[in-house]
Amino acid sequence: MTTGTHAPTPADGEEGVSLNISVATVSYLIERIHEAIGELSIGIEGEDDTLPNGADTELSEIAEFIDNLNDDEKIDLVVLMWIGRGSFEPDELEQARLDAQREATHKTSEYLLSTPLVADYLADGLEALGLTPEEA
Repeated sequence: MTTGTHAPTPADGEEGVSLNISVATVSYLIERIHEAIGELSIGIEGEDDTLPNGADTELSEIAEFIDNLNDDEKIDLVVLMWIGRGSFEPDELEQARLDAQREATHKTSEYLLSTPLVADYLADGLEALGLTPEEA
């Protein structure tokens, strides 16, 4: 079901994949996470264990954004990460959703942001489903 405009709400891929989170929202998160990780990398290279100015704020803002998503959007974020890292195949989307619902025992933001390469996994998950991350 497409309209004449480019809408960033429930994404439909070429293969009829329907997500409960828009590609635009996932792309926004990918970009924000890459920015925050870039700031963290600067801090890691030095000998000081403190976060660079703004990095902790950036991560807090990302966590708050994720926490404010609805439950279906959070589940699909986890599923995209799982597909992106190879834990599930794209044709196992529904099973992955069931597993994500069942295993949701921690805050989604904490789970995602504690996963190394989460932004890359989200992008890879979109691409595996035939969806293209948008340039923000």
